[in-house]
Order: sequence, then structure tokens, then C-alpha cells
Amino acid sequence: MTDPKLLSRLVERYYTNQATAEELEVFIHLQKTGALDEALNHYWEEMIRAEILHPDEVFQPVVRKVWHWHIAAGVSVVLVSFLAAWFLMNAYEIHDVLVKTDAFDERQIVLPDGSLVTLNRNSTVSYPEKWSDGVRNVKLLLGEAYFEIKKNKDYPSFIVHTQDDLNINVLGTEFNVSSRHGDTYVYLHNGRVKIKKDDKEAFLDPGQLAQYSKRVGELRVMPASGERWLAWKNDMFYFDDATLSEISLALQEYYHKQVIIENESLKDLRFTGKISRNSIGMVLKILSRTLNIKIAQHKDQIIIENSEKVERHAD
Repeated sequence: MTDPKLLSRLVERYYTNQATAEELEVFIHLQKTGALDEALNHYWEEMIRAEILHPDEVFQPVVRKVWHWHIAAGVSVVLVSFLAAWFLMNAYEIHDVLVKTDAFDERQIVLPDGSLVTLNRNSTVSYPEKWSDGVRNVKLLLGEAYFEIKKNKDYPSFIVHTQDDLNINVLGTEFNVSSRHGDTYVYLHNGRVKIKKDDKEAFLDPGQLAQYSKRVGELRVMPASGERWLAWKNDMFYFDDATLSEISLALQEYYHKQVIIENESLKDLRFTGKISRNSIGMVLKILSRTLNIKIAQHKDQIIIENSEKVERHAD
């Protein structure tokens, strides 16, 4: 609202006690920002001018009005103070920003302090629109995210809260958090973090992994491979002595195709290696040649068979 006529009308309605609740809120807000200064000055100048130019006509009414204004002013101070407090509480109420990714896309988020969060597929994170109390709080409600945290002297503490009430306290660092199915893993790429769960506490150095199991209630720290925990961020599959059954789950989740392993004995075949996820054809070809199996795609299915069985079919 910047139209001078509308501002003047708002001031008049306020001082003649005709303003609605909505107009009161607008008045308080505009008065706080200084947008009403000119309209307020103009209103009082007009009242004083009217009293000077027409004292006989307006003296008695003005005296009565002034008396009422003094009373109203006292009431208004209380009313405006109350409404201003209410308005400011609501105006500055901190709302959370909720960011979700679906089964097809990852997403990068820039936090209010310039820190970066890369959100993996099927993940959810929330954070306040504005930081408060010197703390930067972020909630990983589901899934996996990679954090690149900037140091901030005004908000030195940065805490990631997971769905199982694990608190990861960091300064300036880069780390990965995966929280699914009651298990949370925190891998530290560089810097230093403190992890706290109730009375349990652990510190991580670069190259270390913290594992917390909600079912067991145990917090463990161990060395880990950064390639393994950061592969998703680089759009790679990383398999370390993984069974074909485990690999099939990864393929199914990423490519959204049903994976069928025809022979039970094939499920225990093991594979170690890194493969780019960009081409499903290349991934299946590498697995097929390395494990000596036949893999074929049929619409929304991936069929895995024993290569000997395929050869017999060809005869």
C-alpha cells in the first residue's frame, strides 16, 4: 500500500476508531516500517490548522476531541503495543522450508548461509527460513544428503538432526548422511563433526564412518571408503564384494525396473567395482561379462539368467 490517499485514509480511520482488525494490522506494520510518517504528519498538521483557522467553529469540539484523543492515546499505546507485539511475533515467526526429491531426481539446495546440501533421490530435508539463537538447524527427515557447510561467525553451530534423533554438530566441513529404515550412517569427507544421541557421543575425523542402529541403540565409529559413500553424488554405482541380489536391489531402485533373477544360485554371485549410472545398457553389459551371466531387458523388467541356460536355449 503506497498510494498517499489510501495511507491518509488508513490514518484517519485509525484515529477515528473506525479501523477494522485487518486495517489495524496494516497500520502497525506500515508505522513500523516508516511508510506512514508522511501521512501521520499531514493528519496532525491538518488538525492543528483547522483549530487555528476556525477556533470558534471547532474549539469546543476540538477540546472534547483532544480530551478523547489523550485518553485514546493512552489506550492506543497499550493497544498498539499489544497488537504490534502480536503482529511482530507473527511477522517474524520462523517457518520451515521442506524440500523433497522423488524417485527420479537429485537436487542441490542453497541454505540461507550459503551452505550447500545435495539431496539424493527419495529424500526429505527441512530447515528454517531464517536462522535463530546462533544455531543453524537442519533436519534430514528421510533419505540421504551431502552437506558442504560454510563457517559462519554469527551462527557458529550447525546441527543436522536425523529421524532417529541423532544430532550431528559441525563447524565448517563436508559430510554425508544416510538415514533409512532405522539405520543412520554419517561419513566425514573433511573437517570434524560431533555426533550425539542421548548420552552417547562420538567424534569423527576425515575418512571415518559413524553408524547408528535404532533397533540396537548402538553408535559405532569405523574407517570407511569415501568412494563408497560419495558414489551417488558422483552418479556412480559402487559395489564392494556385493552379491547379485544386493546389486539387483540397487538397479531396481535407480532405474525403476523390476529385476528378476531366474536362478537362485545366481543371487550369491559377487561383484566389486565402480560403474557410471548414466547408461543402463553399459551397466548391464559390465555385470554380464564380469559375472558370466545373461541379462536382458523386457519393457519394465530386467531378466537375469545363467549363461549356460541361455546357450541351451540357443541350440
